[in-house]
Amino acid sequence: MTSDLRLHASEYRALALMYAAQGLPSGLAFYALGALIRQGGHGVEDVGLIGLAFLPWALKFLWAAPIDNACARWGHGRVVGMMQALIVLATLALIPFPPGPQLHAALAGVLLLNTLSATQDIATNAYAVTRLQGRAAGPANAIQVAAFITGMLMGGGGLLMVIGHIGWAAGMAGLAALLAVLYLPLMLDRRWLAAPAASAGSPVVSPAEAPATPARLRDLRRHADLGWALLLALVFKFSSTAVETLVQPWLVDRPLDLAQIGSLQTVRLIATALGGVVLGIPLVRRLGNRRAVLASGGLATLLLGTAWGLDAAGVSEMHWLALAFGIEAMAAGALYVAIWALFMNWASPERPGTDYTAMQCCESLANAVAAGAIGGLGARWDYGTAFAAAWGAGVVVLALMALAVARLQVTREAAS
Repeated sequence: MTSDLRLHASEYRALALMYAAQGLPSGLAFYALGALIRQGGHGVEDVGLIGLAFLPWALKFLWAAPIDNACARWGHGRVVGMMQALIVLATLALIPFPPGPQLHAALAGVLLLNTLSATQDIATNAYAVTRLQGRAAGPANAIQVAAFITGMLMGGGGLLMVIGHIGWAAGMAGLAALLAVLYLPLMLDRRWLAAPAASAGSPVVSPAEAPATPARLRDLRRHADLGWALLLALVFKFSSTAVETLVQPWLVDRPLDLAQIGSLQTVRLIATALGGVVLGIPLVRRLGNRRAVLASGGLATLLLGTAWGLDAAGVSEMHWLALAFGIEAMAAGALYVAIWALFMNWASPERPGTDYTAMQCCESLANAVAAGAIGGLGARWDYGTAFAAAWGAGVVVLALMALAVARLQVTREAAS
């Protein structure tokens, strides 16, 4: 029993470290780059270019099956370690390319960085789904959300504050150092790679004993409810991503400086992680997968109008902005945990990384479209009109979510 508890603890710790490391490049792309582009003298329409950074997260399903098979053959530890080393090198390569004077080079570097991070995420997903389906899906996805958001917090708002004080080059060097430090515990303590708790009394499976049948992307079609799963993954975060993207130049034009924007992003991300833990886990355990998604989705949609309300009221005081965005973010965090607990229990154990990753790709594809579209709308319309349009789209999204959730086939429910 003691060895099982230690194994579970090492699994959760490994998940937290891996997802936090993957969140750092995402935070740079999605929560810092927009403000840096705008502050560097570029127009609001250029902020829409950060949608390119969503593409690796949207397209990683194309190489998910080979990564799944590599994990089965060589082990999750080797695959994650190789990707983490490449991520550190790619971060160092960004040092000479600040997004103000070197916008396109910076975008290319951030795109490469997120491609590597998205590839590592496939291996992390495979590890999580293989070991933590069933009732463990709720806590596992709360760890995923909290750790990934912690990484985004440091790579987004935290990095903005650092860059505001010491500049782009030093900020990128510090980011690379942090990425290296996060991997050290995984390298030094290998208990997270021991046999899963359910078969802890059995010998550890070696790479040579990997499954004979490789994972294949086309096997997704074995899910009879695949279309509904794809719809849910595509729509659930579309409107909130549009709002979050437009909020960055909106804050610059209030006007707030980078340190203040970074502080707000930090508050928002902490609140998202907190909402995932204190709201998301209880909702999943008490209501089950489907009802937890609908309950948290309804609350998140209601609060999606926060940015529109703040703009209409002309609010620019930091304490009111932090309070309003913090409350909105808690609901978003609860929804995120509920959604990914649902997809973890929906994924096939035969293709853990491929199934789960395909759903994440749909989310990222929708994020890329939303980020690109809202930049154009923000340039053509005023901020208030664009925020209102995104809020209205959120109501449509909620209706589509309700249709999809009712038709999903989840064999391993997360409720107690």
